[in-house]
Amino acid sequence: MLNFLKNYISTLSFIIFLYIFYSTQKYYAWFFVWEYSFLFLDWFKVNIKEIFLIIIKLYFILLIPFYAFFDWESKARIILWFLYNKIIKRNKKNITQAEKTAILAWIVKWFFAPLMIFWLTWHIFELTNNLYKSYINFDLINQSFLSYFNQYFFYTAFSLILFLDVLFFTLWYLIEWKIFKNEIISVEPTFFWWFVALASYPPLNQTTNTILWWYSTDFPQFSNFYIHIILNILILILMWIYSWASFSLWLKASNLTNRWIVKTWPYKYIRHPAYLCKNLSWWIWWLPIIIFSISSWDFKTFFYAIIWLSFWSLIYYFRAKTEENHLSLDDDYIKYKKEVKGMFFPK
Repeated sequence: MLNFLKNYISTLSFIIFLYIFYSTQKYYAWFFVWEYSFLFLDWFKVNIKEIFLIIIKLYFILLIPFYAFFDWESKARIILWFLYNKIIKRNKKNITQAEKTAILAWIVKWFFAPLMIFWLTWHIFELTNNLYKSYINFDLINQSFLSYFNQYFFYTAFSLILFLDVLFFTLWYLIEWKIFKNEIISVEPTFFWWFVALASYPPLNQTTNTILWWYSTDFPQFSNFYIHIILNILILILMWIYSWASFSLWLKASNLTNRWIVKTWPYKYIRHPAYLCKNLSWWIWWLPIIIFSISSWDFKTFFYAIIWLSFWSLIYYFRAKTEENHLSLDDDYIKYKKEVKGMFFPK
């Protein structure tokens, strides 16, 4: 019983602390006032703060049976015991690997889990509303396929892809259990690789976007009908593979952590399918800007576009190297690299 109480209280105290932190920090507090509704149920409204409180209440309930069968120390408990020894007892003993992993794992959850909850909530309403609009306007396809594709089909398909991607990451940032074989074995230990990964996420990506100039759109427009349809379908295919890579990670999806090695499709053929497909999509997104800059002899914009796109691709190359260096501490990943030799393209 004492073991249960220590695990239960320590984990809940961390969750409550994170909620207070996010709801009081100026940058993140504005997320909490976001309000969503369905087009077909405009009386039903929900905001992010309500979602967070529901999740916390679920934790209060679900952690009871979870820790009832949990016979080892939780990561929150390890951290609190470490802080007690360091601050109260002034113990000068070096930090253990278990303590370091616990601290870094909670930092990962602290940074990513709330963001994923923000995005997942938005994608649920965005996808549902897009499906509704696509359904009630389906007759438009008989009048103008292009209009239907531009106004409804692309955005519905794109929002479905992003919803699935965020869904798996959100669930498994929130759930870690040996039964699922998705416990965090290790966490990226170096500052530089943390910086490379976090540069792609809020709030740091605001600075990255300012420096690396980003003016493209998720849905590029091309004057030629066939080019427009083919390239945007290609974007959906690439982003579907990107989302499927997250699905393949299944219970192990999260950044900066080793939660056991995944070798199923598409990881069966290349080691970083998500990064490859995301970057190829970006290059297609920027094509209208590149084509217009060439046709208008605006070579300054052309070179800016190529340089900044290359920098973004370089960031994701470094993100891939981050994972390679970290996961290579695991013998299973070294064996996997010998089986799948290509980082981005099959060899």
